[in-house]
Amino acid sequence: MTSLQQYNCNVRWYSISMKYFLILFFLSSLSLVAQEQPIKIYDRKTDDAIKVYADNDELFPFTLTLKIDYQGLVPKEKLPDYIVLPGNSKKFLLAELKIPENTSWKISYGFQYMEGNADAIHDDDFVYQLPFAIGNSFPLTQGYNGPSTHQGINALDFTMAVGEDIVAARGGTVVKIKEDSNRGCPSSRCLDDGNFVRILHDDGTMAEYYHLQKNGALVNPGDVVKQGQLIGKSGDTGFASGPHLHFLVFKTDGVKQITIKTKFKYESNRIGFLKVGEIYTAFK
Repeated sequence: MTSLQQYNCNVRWYSISMKYFLILFFLSSLSLVAQEQPIKIYDRKTDDAIKVYADNDELFPFTLTLKIDYQGLVPKEKLPDYIVLPGNSKKFLLAELKIPENTSWKISYGFQYMEGNADAIHDDDFVYQLPFAIGNSFPLTQGYNGPSTHQGINALDFTMAVGEDIVAARGGTVVKIKEDSNRGCPSSRCLDDGNFVRILHDDGTMAEYYHLQKNGALVNPGDVVKQGQLIGKSGDTGFASGPHLHFLVFKTDGVKQITIKTKFKYESNRIGFLKVGEIYTAFK
């Protein structure tokens, strides 16, 4: 998962006596990296205001915290604690500061962000389908806050062979995939090599299906999928000691990822949380 990203942005000065603008860019490693990020923060001057905007090139939302330092300007309204930037948004207004007449001014700003929607409210009574084909059975080998790679994370690991059918545990919109990797190993050096499908749910939470095989994503970004629809093929790419499916549902609070415990239908008439060591069969 993407960790908290934090960057410095532009500084602008305007002096009445100088009659021109001076724009300085911090050409540090942070600002250079920021230019490559999916979020772009920038400002535009009108006759009487400075407006700060954001572009988001991804299909999923980000939660960002914006800090603005200024002199000689008047904010139109107080900045919120965080701002949810919708997916695929351009020129999204973050802040507006008025420029009083005949006044010199200065503005600088920085921001940090996390993938996900801090306003998302998960329905804890929602019943998820097991993320593999109906009739198939697999053991749950690591559960919520597990002793190995799940410490502090509400995620589930189902051990299964490479090439098994993976289905959507809940319907939504496919917002990101990775399927170009053929590398896996039991080390964090392979962490970025894991193939996956990410699905945005209608409540703003997102689910991820990890360790898919190469070319194992059977959906594309922008596809709307239903619960139980085939979305990929299992594998052992990324940080993995063997072939398995890593499944989690998450949101963010703007600073860290919040992973969510989810209930499943796991027998013809049973619903609840899953237990490590049990073998579960998928039912519709």
